Amino acid sequence: MAINGVNDNPYAFLNSTNNSTAKDEERDPGKLQMEDFMSLMTTQLMNQDPLKPMESGDFLGQIASFSTVSGISDLQDSFASFAKAMQSDQALQGSSLVGRSVMVPSSIGVMTPDSPMRGQINVAEPVSNLEIKIYSANGELVRTIPMGPASGYTNFEWDGLNNDGEALPEGVYQFMATGSVNGQNTAFPTAVVAKVDSVLVGSGGQGLTINLAGIGSVPFSEVQEII
Repeated sequence: MAINGVNDNPYAFLNSTNNSTAKDEERDPGKLQMEDFMSLMTTQLMNQDPLKPMESGDFLGQIASFSTVSGISDLQDSFASFAKAMQSDQALQGSSLVGRSVMVPSSIGVMTPDSPMRGQINVAEPVSNLEIKIYSANGELVRTIPMGPASGYTNFEWDGLNNDGEALPEGVYQFMATGSVNGQNTAFPTAVVAKVDSVLVGSGGQGLTINLAGIGSVPFSEVQEII
């Protein structure tokens, strides 16, 4: 029995349907919307104990709690969409690196007859006798290149010849840069120029990983220069 147009069942709205609102049919049935929340709150107020009415602070607190949860959910959805867009952008940028050369921190490099091994030395303190030593894959010293006085970032290039002026076979070689600092022989950080063979787009915020010829996989964050 209804009194003054109010249904005896205060929860009847939960099972009611309205053909004029297509949006209600399209939204997720498992997700509580703001309209549903307000309807529940209204029903709660209509059926509360008159001797113990809901405090206004409790009422506002429930609304604030729902708004906070709803806001966090919307923010998470926005971040998820942003992450997908960033990943697609990374994939596009990564594809443009394939075939190009980059400079990365390394003590190994690739030498070919058409492309000498190039790199850079970070000479933290000025030295007067900087030199580079090139080693073969089995650890044999094949070339010593005197660089003379140096300070700061110093570029170098190896033409693939050994100490006797003979051409060595192409392949992967190791190198080391040293110089005397305060009378002590000191090794300096080195970087090498390498060709990008492929790019891997990571998941879970891992970012790009580039595969370099002769060196292997290196995080894109370690790239010092794109050549």
